[in-house]
Amino acid sequence: MIKKIVIIAFFLVILILPATVFADIGIGGIAGYSQPTGVTLKMNNFPVVSLGWSITGNWISGTVDYWFLNEKLERNILWYFGAGAKASVGNSIGLTFRIPIGIQWYFMPAFELFGELVPGFAILPSSGFDFSGGIGLRYHFQ
Repeated sequence: MIKKIVIIAFFLVILILPATVFADIGIGGIAGYSQPTGVTLKMNNFPVVSLGWSITGNWISGTVDYWFLNEKLERNILWYFGAGAKASVGNSIGLTFRIPIGIQWYFMPAFELFGELVPGFAILPSSGFDFSGGIGLRYHFQ
């Protein structure tokens, strides 16, 4: 049920907003280990966010990451490093501080394929080391 609500809300936002709102926005999907499987949003000079649901349990989760570095390795390949947080709601409430490290490949001008490894430290519902990772694809409106 939660999965359907997230998907419907995502598509309603896209349909309602005019195309000019998406001028510097990348929207896509992400699938991962111990992080949201759902939608991802990247805007210039704004934290990267994702909202998703667990495919193995009954919880929803969101992440917000600010990238300190986003540098070119090659012409269309970049890497990034940053800091952020993950919040989740299900049987309990979770909060994790995270350090995303990833790579982006712009294989076509508007399409970005990315992968990230994310070590972190959970503080809710209990404290301890956390590790997640994911791969995804974003379309950048131009």
